[in-house]
Amino acid sequence: MKTSLVIAGHEWRRLRVQAWPWLLLAAVLALLAWLFLDRLDTYLRLQESTGNAAHVGATAQVAAPVLGWLAILLIVLVPLLGSRAIAGERRVHSLNLLLAAGISDVAIVSGKWLGLCLWLLLLIALTALMPLSLFGTTELDLGRLAANLLALVLQAAMLAAIALYASSLTAQPVLAAAVALLINLLLCVVDLGAREAGVSNSLINWLALPSHFGPLSDGVVASVDLVWFALISGIFLALATRQLAALRGAD
Repeated sequence: MKTSLVIAGHEWRRLRVQAWPWLLLAAVLALLAWLFLDRLDTYLRLQESTGNAAHVGATAQVAAPVLGWLAILLIVLVPLLGSRAIAGERRVHSLNLLLAAGISDVAIVSGKWLGLCLWLLLLIALTALMPLSLFGTTELDLGRLAANLLALVLQAAMLAAIALYASSLTAQPVLAAAVALLINLLLCVVDLGAREAGVSNSLINWLALPSHFGPLSDGVVASVDLVWFALISGIFLALATRQLAALRGAD
């Protein structure tokens, strides 16, 4: 565990000292801030004209849409941030030093995953400050807001595991990002045909990301959704560990 934390700290510092992760963070926050202000302006105009906005609530009108946009952006953002986790080290041949240091594959994968998750938690926390800034000025559904944030944290952790697995497949970060993005999109649309055919509550619906993120974003916290995120994350972390073991054996 201690070794994993050391590697997580190293991964955090790697992201912290580079300019491009900060530029991505700033761009995403700027876009979300614009969306937040636009939704807030619409909410206030509706409240002034009809008074119905107060009945609907700022959480549904303002907070939930902004957090939903962050969930969409994470699908693209996480592959970009995580693509260099292993592929970048393979490209500069620094991964061999880790493998030769006697550090276990599980410690390397879990440490890099934790480091990436810390960066994503920073983004989620900064985004959460936007709707929380309304606290005391309007009525917020804190339960639904907490469920939305939980959904974002679970999704970010799952996408980080996918990005780490993709990064273990190749020494080219661009290719790793493309593979991770493809897997993310597949999880989003795997049940698209079933939904268009009116099929629900089937295995293919259960496999899709929207089937589990949606209820959480509506404030419904169910064990089946929590288990799904944990299961998908665990599968891709296990696959990344297995791939790292294969690289160790090849050397």
